[in-house]
Amino acid sequence: MHKEKIIAQLIIIGPYPPVIGGVSTHIHRVSQLLENNNLNVKVVSTNPIPKEDNRIYIPLFLLPFYLITRKQSLMHFHVSSIPFLFTSWFVRLRQKTLLTIHNNRYPTNLSKHSLTTKAQWFLLKSFQSIICVNNETKLFLQSRLNNIYNEAIPAFLPPLVLKEESVDFIRKYSKKFDVLLSGYAYRLTMFKGDDLYGVDMMVELMSKLKIKGKNIGLALILNLQKSEYLDEILTIIKRLNLSQNILLIDINQGVDAVALWKLSDIYIRPTNTDGNSISVLEALSVGTTVIASDCVDRPEGTVLFKNRDIDDFVEKVEAVINSENRNELNNCSDITATCKDTYLQLYSKILNSIN
Repeated sequence: MHKEKIIAQLIIIGPYPPVIGGVSTHIHRVSQLLENNNLNVKVVSTNPIPKEDNRIYIPLFLLPFYLITRKQSLMHFHVSSIPFLFTSWFVRLRQKTLLTIHNNRYPTNLSKHSLTTKAQWFLLKSFQSIICVNNETKLFLQSRLNNIYNEAIPAFLPPLVLKEESVDFIRKYSKKFDVLLSGYAYRLTMFKGDDLYGVDMMVELMSKLKIKGKNIGLALILNLQKSEYLDEILTIIKRLNLSQNILLIDINQGVDAVALWKLSDIYIRPTNTDGNSISVLEALSVGTTVIASDCVDRPEGTVLFKNRDIDDFVEKVEAVINSENRNELNNCSDITATCKDTYLQLYSKILNSIN
């Protein structure tokens, strides 16, 4: 009797919705893309989720034992912290392992001289392949890991469906203004002494535009978890009399971010560091003008301003507002198709090599 052939399975390890962020969004979309193209995919979430077909939560202390017992599988890690790197090292003799590094600050962190950094470099060698979301990280890793296949692929994939109804209240809010800006801050945090997502710059931008007589609103998705910095931002908004001009939307409220980018006239991204920002590509893909800092390379079609330069930021926003063809700027439809094809080809090739 012939044994039934086992079809190689891709196991994706990382955060998954309802956790919100660039990595969980990517995992959700790439798993859907691959399943729709008949590839064998399972998601192992690093955060608790309701159990469903091919979606499961495994606690970290059980994860190595779960992964090592899978048959004919490719383990694709989307988390690069020490515990998960160690998990990959543990399963490497039984399984093929792949890592995607989403964090643009990874090169900075790996440049530090510490025992933790040495351990990270050692554990990174356990992967057969490493994918980076930008060329800077790719080149940095190649300088130390030249015997490991290393590729740069944007993490962007478009959503299959937009939840337009989730932004109905924002659509009503936007009618009060001539122009609606949108923004996003996964969390309120600092990087090198400045607001990483540039929420402070968004508020200052709105103040300067209002002083100039511009009738503009900002719909800002951010983490409204209580903190001293959030209280400071709320105080500044109130002091500058911007409460009617800035709509704060909790990141867990269920608003479809891409539907918001599509609704808005301009998406602003004043971060002082970034990966291959999914939100920038999302906004461009639905035809919305994007104005972003030049802290990293940005996709073609993005309007750039000097990092942490409020005057240049205001100038670029005003120039776009006053432009007669602001709705005709380039979008990234070509990038959308390329990213889809790249991921399908990548996984198909690796899984076929396992079968």
